Amino acid sequence: MATGTEGFAAQLASEIWGHRFMDGQRGPEYVLEFLNVLVGADYTLNADKYKRRKAEGFRKFVFEGDKEGSKNDIVQLDQEERQLLYKEVGGEDKAMVIREFFRNLEIPLYDGRGNLADRSWYAKTLYPLHESLLFFELRKRGKEKFASYERNFFARGGELYYLMLSYGTEKQPELRKEIEVRMEELLRRNKAIEKIVSKITGILDNGGEERESDHSLLRPIENVNREYPKLPITQHELFDRFAQEYYQLIHLNLDIFEMFHLLISLIGFQLVQYMYERTKKDDHSRPIMFFDCLDGQVNQILRLSAQSFQENETMVREKFENELKRLLTEKINTIHGAAEKLEQWRKDPEELFQALGLKRVRAGKQRIIKALSKTKSFEEFIGEISIIVQETVSSQLKKHYLSIIRGIVRDSGMGGFRTGTNYRYFMTDKFLEMLVLVNVSSQQSIEFTEFLRQIYNKYGFVIGEEQAKISGLYEKSKLNVSYFQKNEQSLREKLKSNGLLIEYSDATAMIRNPYNSL
Repeated sequence: MATGTEGFAAQLASEIWGHRFMDGQRGPEYVLEFLNVLVGADYTLNADKYKRRKAEGFRKFVFEGDKEGSKNDIVQLDQEERQLLYKEVGGEDKAMVIREFFRNLEIPLYDGRGNLADRSWYAKTLYPLHESLLFFELRKRGKEKFASYERNFFARGGELYYLMLSYGTEKQPELRKEIEVRMEELLRRNKAIEKIVSKITGILDNGGEERESDHSLLRPIENVNREYPKLPITQHELFDRFAQEYYQLIHLNLDIFEMFHLLISLIGFQLVQYMYERTKKDDHSRPIMFFDCLDGQVNQILRLSAQSFQENETMVREKFENELKRLLTEKINTIHGAAEKLEQWRKDPEELFQALGLKRVRAGKQRIIKALSKTKSFEEFIGEISIIVQETVSSQLKKHYLSIIRGIVRDSGMGGFRTGTNYRYFMTDKFLEMLVLVNVSSQQSIEFTEFLRQIYNKYGFVIGEEQAKISGLYEKSKLNVSYFQKNEQSLREKLKSNGLLIEYSDATAMIRNPYNSL
């Protein structure tokens, strides 16, 4: 485990959410890693390990001329390999056409302000029109000739999501089989792409020769001491629901390109639900999300949505802070004879920092030393150091772990911020489409008000008057009921303009899933 405040924060996140989510990752990368895991596990949801794919030579070909790392180097193919490739595909002109085709499949990744992320060639990805276009993220250090696997860069949340679906289908073998078969069909359908990628990798990647280092664990294996992703829970009704929703979405008659964007919304949304579930105050409480459906045009609604978002962030932060206090107390209690060591620590504070894993702490170190010299009893010192470490780690929590949720909320399309406003919940067209497709059966319809009740009962979504009153938000907000009515009407109009709602009268509107199911 890393030491210092980052180490404390990482350990807390691992115990609460699992090992581990990364704040620098984008929504598409979570989906891509999950697909990498699924393909590497040969389309089974009960694997103990999966095979990672480098495709380093293929990617050099596709992204030749792009930057390599943080320096000014650019990626280039070896001249001999280049000539062999030209010969195999039918000449240089043909090779350039092939490269242009694949370059156009690059997935654009954006930062929090909507700017394109600056990624090196080995951190770029392609739309998974076929399983051959899936590969693990790499990293090159210094003047290394070959790139190596980079798990710190590629979102491990995809591995954790695989485990969620695995646990969610344990008692539903037919559902598991349906998901496995459908995903294999989707990702192996485009044989033309497979054929051309195979030609290129045959020359540039030694035909994809398999090595032991290409394998990564998903669960602990006896006598194998290697890192693996960890979920703190293995049984939860959320996982069962995730599997059902995932099944419903992937069985619609859509191609993998259309499906990919919907999967970003679905998987991101499900991960946010999981994170909220793991940080809620108790089993009887539930996070409420009030969505601004008026596109920020009405200040009262905008502020209420931002407040709803902030309350859920406070819930997450308080959970981390409470767990931090518990973890710190546990660490101190494991120190043999801790109560008698106060005088010794005063003389040699480094011994205390070593014992608590705080040797690399910068901020707060002097405050701890000062507390050592001032406090008269062990109990008083424990109280002081808890406050100091908590304040120090809180900045790490805010910097990294709250931003994880913000990033997933933004990339899934269920919220974000506009210049000059705070984060709030709203629905992009893609998120709204996904929400309908996983809650309304194929070629079926449900009444609009029933849909609002359904998404409130399942997810805690508040849109209009009825759910605002049930949730207590109406009374708490002190807003006129007309604001909630306008918000509901705006969602109705958005659904209609997206072809997902048909109005029969002012009183009757039906939401319809227009797609066929396979």
